[in-house]
Amino acid sequence: MKQNEANRPYSGAFLQSREWGAFQEAVGRRVERVRVGDHETALQWVQLPFGLRYAHAARVDFDDVGWQQIVAHARKGGAVFMRIEPLTDAPMDSAARKVRDHHPSTTRIIDLSASEEQLLAQMKQKTRYNIRLAAKHGVVVSEASGVWGVRRFLKLLAETKERQRFTVHAPAYYEKMLETLGAGDAPVPARCEARLFVARYNGKVRAANIVISYGDTVTYLHGASSDKDHEVMAPYLLHWMTMLWAKKCGFRWYDLWGVAPLGATSHALMSVTRFKEGFGGAMVSYPGTFEIPLCRFWYLFIRLHRRVRHLV
Repeated sequence: MKQNEANRPYSGAFLQSREWGAFQEAVGRRVERVRVGDHETALQWVQLPFGLRYAHAARVDFDDVGWQQIVAHARKGGAVFMRIEPLTDAPMDSAARKVRDHHPSTTRIIDLSASEEQLLAQMKQKTRYNIRLAAKHGVVVSEASGVWGVRRFLKLLAETKERQRFTVHAPAYYEKMLETLGAGDAPVPARCEARLFVARYNGKVRAANIVISYGDTVTYLHGASSDKDHEVMAPYLLHWMTMLWAKKCGFRWYDLWGVAPLGATSHALMSVTRFKEGFGGAMVSYPGTFEIPLCRFWYLFIRLHRRVRHLV
């Protein structure tokens, strides 16, 4: 698998880390480290109905021989299909079928090597205004840990889910993430670590984000906010202070993890895209998610099963 170039952001590198693999196993997925060429690739085995399963390789890039090796390995392991999220438009199996994104294929990434003044200058005027407004209102941003922090995040997540009507994981998923990927006082770039940052107004948590640090990047992975005290703009200051924390710790990139593709008029991420665009940065895109059928009969059966479930 190709590695990140020195001056080029690589969104989702943490998905291939050993720590992320341990977290996935903690929530019930088997993760296998498969050697392809000179590198190891994390391959997840995901259960399907009727005792079937598929193999999933996220954020990977192989040459022709590598693709053949990983697909052959999945077929030998009994996968109905192989799900792949490639980093580039490298050659792939001709039977590959593009499907809905699993992880976001388009994101915005901010270069933290810029000065604080430059980071603010690249933002939209309204975003800068809201950051200052939140600070003026006395919003306080800090890292939270333990049961108290997790419960506050889950409470806000329930509010956000109801308000924006989007799908979220079960509460145990976030609890296990913060437990398995727990971090110390100082981040260790070689480790995939999860942290919870909260923004409080008058002592009440009004916004909370889970971020992942790994390598040279801090990724905003999950966020939630309250509809109470909306006028104090807590989420804006929360992101800004997290960016400053990441910069101070020596990270190069702040990944906003998912926006609608350029020119999209209907997309699952449309509601958060304008908010994220306000922070500036550069758009980074990947080819998307593909599925390679390895057992055509069962693959067609699973696709039909999915359609029926969506209709009822």
